[in-house]
Amino acid sequence: LRKLFRSIPNLLLKLKPCLMMSPLSVAYFLEAETYRFDMVIFDEASQLPTAEAIGSLARAKSAIVVGDPKQLPPTAFFSANYVDEDNLENEDMESILDDCLTINMQQRHLTWHYRSKHESLIAFSNAMYYDNKLCTFPSPDALASKVNFVYVPEGAYDRGGTKRNKEEGDKLVVEVLR
Repeated sequence: LRKLFRSIPNLLLKLKPCLMMSPLSVAYFLEAETYRFDMVIFDEASQLPTAEAIGSLARAKSAIVVGDPKQLPPTAFFSANYVDEDNLENEDMESILDDCLTINMQQRHLTWHYRSKHESLIAFSNAMYYDNKLCTFPSPDALASKVNFVYVPEGAYDRGGTKRNKEEGDKLVVEVLR
């Protein structure tokens, strides 16, 4: 892939103007002199050490850094634990998100959270960390869910005529009134 990308830089970006790659893949497969980005987007940035992100960031005209500082930082299990106590201002932050927050980059906050299986998984964090400001959605799998599937066996879409499903609509009205 590295050879291929080196030989077709203009064609690659014409065919695929948007590339989805990890910062490590960008460094490995795309030559820095050849590939520049209009924008780079880092998702889950609280998990990405700045040293890994900087190569992609340096190639971009602009960046969007997405993450949650309340999530756990990247694991440092295999890295050295040396900290220069006399020069703390020169120490690396734990993630690219931390660095962006430190330099006061413009911020936007999500007000909703989609949890695909169990709303209760985000409910605790919503109460404890987000002051219940996140709008969450009930799960259809939750035992006490307010979302239910109701099968209407006699319902049928009137394709050629009224273009409606009267039986299903009537069942919906009964459920809403209930």
